[in-house]
Amino acid sequence: MVPRPAYADNYQTSVRCAYSHTLGDDAILMFEMPGHAMWHDFFGNTSTDASSTYASLQKAPTTTCTDLADSSAYWTPSLRLPDGTEVRPAYQKTYYQNGAKKPLTSFPSGLQLLAGDHKGTAPNEHIDFWCNDTKKYTNNAERTCLPPSTGESIQLDIGIQFPNCWDGTTIAAKPSGVTHKPNAVYADASGVCPTDYPKQIPTVNMNVAYLFPGLASLDLIKVQLSLDPIMNGDQRTDQWGSIYTAHGDFINGWTADAAKFMTERCMNNNYDCTSYMPHSYFDPIADTYVSNKYDSDRNFGGSDQLLVQGDTSNASESSNPEKIILLKYQIPSMPTSYSAEEIALFKYKVHLYGGRSTSSGAQTVYIYPTSTDWDENSVTWNNHPACNYKSYASLYLDETVQYRDIDVTDIVKQAQQAGQQQIAFCISGDTKKNGDIYTFYSKETHYPPQLMIIGVQSE
Repeated sequence: MVPRPAYADNYQTSVRCAYSHTLGDDAILMFEMPGHAMWHDFFGNTSTDASSTYASLQKAPTTTCTDLADSSAYWTPSLRLPDGTEVRPAYQKTYYQNGAKKPLTSFPSGLQLLAGDHKGTAPNEHIDFWCNDTKKYTNNAERTCLPPSTGESIQLDIGIQFPNCWDGTTIAAKPSGVTHKPNAVYADASGVCPTDYPKQIPTVNMNVAYLFPGLASLDLIKVQLSLDPIMNGDQRTDQWGSIYTAHGDFINGWTADAAKFMTERCMNNNYDCTSYMPHSYFDPIADTYVSNKYDSDRNFGGSDQLLVQGDTSNASESSNPEKIILLKYQIPSMPTSYSAEEIALFKYKVHLYGGRSTSSGAQTVYIYPTSTDWDENSVTWNNHPACNYKSYASLYLDETVQYRDIDVTDIVKQAQQAGQQQIAFCISGDTKKNGDIYTFYSKETHYPPQLMIIGVQSE
């Protein structure tokens, strides 16, 4: 499934979330009124119900999303075929984008957003339909979807674009009060937000995928979506409307670090953040590099570059030019609200921006633990801490300048077992190519090397 073409850009991230459960609940419009809302299909946080808040989502963060940093609640109305068969969605894939390429504000904790019209009777510019017999999205439901020529089942995607201009203060999508003004609206065609909605947030584009195995055709104008029931006490009489009533609900459940990283470190940095968002991360306390031979007494603490050259683990290479990167971090704590199986999926990773800066092709660099008793403003080759070559991780990289991740989980856990709250690393090269130099960006730039906790689960 592809992002909606009208809103796709290079500075985006996405998350895929399997279908979780179906309830007659709505934590935005019918808070703490279980069973009183239309039937909704839920994705993401598996605990979502009529009483969900940011606090409850974080307390029970288990999610169907591939990125464990995303415990958000996503839901859409249930779908029914003309013969009365209810079809559950297979999954939804949400793209977070900066289509206007303007500075964005991070999602505040628990921000609620609504999109679409649950009373709609005509095309909506923020709701799209797509079938896998064509690559075109359309707002108009007057079409029949057929199986693709490959013999696959019919797939219907309903694309839902959420408002991207926030008032800057209101978390609730439908706040109480005299005006009942929504907390968020859409930017204009030029990507400009209204003056009373000054905070532009990432554009949330949710694509809900339905599969129809064995179905010969699907007339979209005959597809039905759930409506609010008629309630008689606790007894409900269900109602159904046309596909034009398509809409979506979203409660932000990303961790604060993930939401911040998405905007400040990716989209506002003009960087393609298609990789997974960190559950948590720290910028370095200190970072620098040291160089032997003629630079052995020189300090590079203020440099915006971090250089690697040569293999310091091989004593026979000491007569050659060598450069070592030094990094120091506070150790972020592993999350504790997940199950033991989920916690096992979280990894510590050093996140570096750069690549091989001499010749071409790929070679290996190595990261080792070292002591933390050094100062980036005074350390030189002659007094740098010793690297512990008995424990290491490696990274195979080429000349492409991009972010790269080194899995340092084992090294960090060893430090934690020793009672350390801080950890330091040194990065060295490979004897096979002792003349090559690898250049990375330091914390003095917009691309600092971070120590992250990233959790990823299979779809």
